[in-house]
Amino acid sequence: PEVLDGAVEKLRQVVPEKGTSLWQAFLSIDALTPPPDNVILLTDGLPTIGKAPARRGTITARQRLKLFEQAYEGVPKGVPINILLYPMEGDPRAASSFWQLAMATRGSFLSLAEDWP
Repeated sequence: PEVLDGAVEKLRQVVPEKGTSLWQAFLSIDALTPPPDNVILLTDGLPTIGKAPARRGTITARQRLKLFEQAYEGVPKGVPINILLYPMEGDPRAASSFWQLAMATRGSFLSLAEDWP
């Protein structure tokens, strides 16, 4: 319980900024020893950063899908990825892309209603 409480407390101190890299997340998961038996991914949509930091302030939906496809190649083997999607406007391919990821890894997928906030 102390380890879990400590992890939750550290997570509360993290402030999201500068986009998201699904590639980095998968790399971090793959580096864990022992490997996790399950991953729960909370996301608001497709990634905005790939292997390297973004060069511009904006990114198109097509570019985000390409970043997702690149990250998909690094999905850790044998680890179910369970996804909770908080959908954002302007990301029409997010739900189908994350659903496919969940199915491919034997994970689960849940998306909130469009008017969730």
